[in-house]
Amino acid sequence: MAAVALVGRLFDGPIDIVADIHGECGALTSLLDHLGYDGNGEHSEGRRLVFLGDLVDRGPDSPGVVRLVRHLVEKGKAQCILGNHELNLLRNEHKHGNHWFYGEPEVIRKDKAAQSFQVLADEAFRSEVREFFLTLPMALEREDLIVVHAAWDEASAEKLRSFDGNAIGAYDFFDKQIQAAIVAENITDQDEIDMREQNLNPIKVMSSGYEGRAAEPFFAGGKMRTLERLRWWESYEAKDDRLVVIGHYWRRFLDEVSPQVSEKYPKGFAPSGADMFPGYSPSSLLGKKKKVMCVDFSVGVRYEERGMGLPEGSLGTALAALRLPEMTLHRNDAKVLSCG
Repeated sequence: MAAVALVGRLFDGPIDIVADIHGECGALTSLLDHLGYDGNGEHSEGRRLVFLGDLVDRGPDSPGVVRLVRHLVEKGKAQCILGNHELNLLRNEHKHGNHWFYGEPEVIRKDKAAQSFQVLADEAFRSEVREFFLTLPMALEREDLIVVHAAWDEASAEKLRSFDGNAIGAYDFFDKQIQAAIVAENITDQDEIDMREQNLNPIKVMSSGYEGRAAEPFFAGGKMRTLERLRWWESYEAKDDRLVVIGHYWRRFLDEVSPQVSEKYPKGFAPSGADMFPGYSPSSLLGKKKKVMCVDFSVGVRYEERGMGLPEGSLGTALAALRLPEMTLHRNDAKVLSCG
């Protein structure tokens, strides 16, 4: 497999950035329609698309999403980077919501009441998907903008810029160094081991961010966890004036949560641990310098809405695109918000 520029060059010109589709192919096609794209990715204004990874898992039609995005990438109408869910598949890991890839039905709802419908992959599709994912970078950049799935860190980026290989080769290379240090230092505390594996591997930093010890264990992603995601943007010190656009962190339109949900979950329904954005509106830029924007709006939890028999969006979910340079947020239900 040929080497990949793991930090590649982002399209010039006007773009629409979409994150964390999670197999919700219907939401994606609705969004592209509202944005003004045709089936070949053509746009009357010459716009192009950028996908921030996590195309797959949990939703009903991950194969449909991958095939559509790959079609647009091959047409030169879109770029796509890897998220942690793509990396899980490349590493043949069974995780919550990804058993479809291995041809296996799965119970993914929190109430464990029933299987969720998911299109299942066969071996031919698995081979096709791995081939495509191995061509993708971890981040893209240009003079005014950086896109990455979860976290931008210049030191991590520099390591990947100089790496000769693909994302899995880089993952294994840096993990080997980390494991050697764990053994040499005789580290046995599991949380400390997990934090090193997460926070010192540039592939994991970019695809799933930084983690630290949680105040108490919590349930997320199908299991109990003792480490929690860190709000890295609050301490982010940019070396330049570029905007960083991310996904990954389950932002929601909490003022749109339906009364039925509030009655059933009086303390709130948290899809992935604590709210990562206290004090921010869904369209707010993040951090002290307002140089980070998260465009994951939790469409990946719509399987829970369906399981509860609720209309789409009842948990405050949406699929949205950040339109640049306009700095507007366009949702799959046709609502448009200004960002700032």
